[in-house]
Amino acid sequence: MKSGIHTIFRESLLKNSSFLHLVSFTFHFVKPTLSAKQTPVLKQFAGLWTMQQQPSAAMEWSLEEKFKQAKKAGFDAIGGGTSPEVVPLCEKYGMDYVCYLDGNAKYPERLAAAKATHPARINVQLCDHNTLPKEAVKIWIKMEAHAEKMGLNVDLEVHRDTCTETPEKVYEIAALYQKATGNKIRFCWDFSHIAVVKHIGTPYADRLLVRPDLVQLSRQVHFRPFNGHHCQIPATDGKGHESPEFKPYLNFVDAFIACWLKGAQGGEVLYACPEFGPLHSGYGISAFPNVWKDAILLRAKTEALWKANLRKWKN
Repeated sequence: MKSGIHTIFRESLLKNSSFLHLVSFTFHFVKPTLSAKQTPVLKQFAGLWTMQQQPSAAMEWSLEEKFKQAKKAGFDAIGGGTSPEVVPLCEKYGMDYVCYLDGNAKYPERLAAAKATHPARINVQLCDHNTLPKEAVKIWIKMEAHAEKMGLNVDLEVHRDTCTETPEKVYEIAALYQKATGNKIRFCWDFSHIAVVKHIGTPYADRLLVRPDLVQLSRQVHFRPFNGHHCQIPATDGKGHESPEFKPYLNFVDAFIACWLKGAQGGEVLYACPEFGPLHSGYGISAFPNVWKDAILLRAKTEALWKANLRKWKN
């Protein structure tokens, strides 16, 4: 009986060539989808630092309101310190968390505090401006290994007043790390610091993106608008118009994204923070427009640049 049914079905298919054509077309259409590689992902996170004293010093938002505002503005994640209060808020609003901490020889207790925030990544500002690169590398290798055992992803931030305060120190640390481990180091890039140290002009990418391999290895970047003389410049004039200085910076963001995607195999996640320091921090000054509104604009501009470069990557 079973073989008889098969015979009838086979004869029916032979008579119905259009059906066979449909089956053939369907399998031809589905196959590329099954073999397609994963797309790299950009997740932009709002810094709680940027959101300090928002919307004003007198009426600062609660922590939950900051999450609400970040979600409303289109951010995928939040970045801040080792506060376990963020965990239920991340779950409630469907956002990742990037944890910031200072790193030194006391890293075990600091990593334990960071772990309590359930972070997607941890941003580490390591040691001090006068820490020698060879000493910084020793601590970083131990800290990184400890973090890995804890299931944590750590990134060494390029930042003034730390062991990575100059590009010379950054690349010496990278070389010493590779010599000691056989691997390349993973940085969190904040090029605003190097830009000021090196007094650079436009186009910024020519002087800053000198190690594409280390850019492409990164999984975290801080996008704070800068030029060669200021580590933070305003994105707007506060009246709805973009500042003249903002355009050269966006060109740099575009170049960074293009460089990063050249190394992407598919499926990587880049966490990016459209970052502005609040007025009271010294990064912002009294003549600047609202830094949170500028961060929202930068998020949108970065998203557009990412999409444009991603289309090129897919082709």
